[in-house]
Amino acid sequence: MYAARVTAPSVFETVVPGTIWVTERPVWYAGVCQRARTTVVRLAGDALWVHSPTTPTDEVCAALDALGEVRFIVVPNKFHHLAAPATAARYPSALVVGPKSAEARNPELRLTAGLDDAEYLRQTPELVPLDVGGVPFLDETVFFHQPTGSLIAADLLTSACARDHWTWRFAARVWGRYGKVKTPPDVRWSTRPSAAATESIARLRELPMERILVAHADPITERPAEQLASAWQFAMTKG
Repeated sequence: MYAARVTAPSVFETVVPGTIWVTERPVWYAGVCQRARTTVVRLAGDALWVHSPTTPTDEVCAALDALGEVRFIVVPNKFHHLAAPATAARYPSALVVGPKSAEARNPELRLTAGLDDAEYLRQTPELVPLDVGGVPFLDETVFFHQPTGSLIAADLLTSACARDHWTWRFAARVWGRYGKVKTPPDVRWSTRPSAAATESIARLRELPMERILVAHADPITERPAEQLASAWQFAMTKG
């Protein structure tokens, strides 16, 4: 889904003081440049949970080390794996978790646990993993951070705005995703209505969420559950 050029990100920005930070970097895919986000959550004991890791430059690692100890490197779906091997090399004691489908796509990726691993779950009680059913194209797991009401995802939703590169602004207008929260175009094209998708989105909608953090859009804070349900309405079965 994403490939090729990844450049160093800006410094981390605070989403929830003392708990959640993000950083963005430009990523080119199919001739379009999008912002791609890494989300960092501080868990108990200053353990850091790094979702969809960015390139671990000295600047990035210094910023992470100032926040806590990197203990979990999270590959959320079969596409967001590019920087995970390099991040794991910088933090060899961290647990690398993700789906086997990502490992199959990246010969350099070595997962140390699945997202349903009992020991991983025991160490991350603040984060509830939820599979996005009916979307094998992604094989994505999203995470609900209960203390802050934050749903953390990669390709669950997308949107473009004035801050984006002109290539994505142009494509987003063509595909109806400029200023509108929708699924990524390739996710839409690859997904059909199913009971599994219906059940997954219904479960997510019931979460007491205050925000949705995704890889390729600004934080979704206005009616997040409603916008999620609307974006995925195409995948819902009737009855």
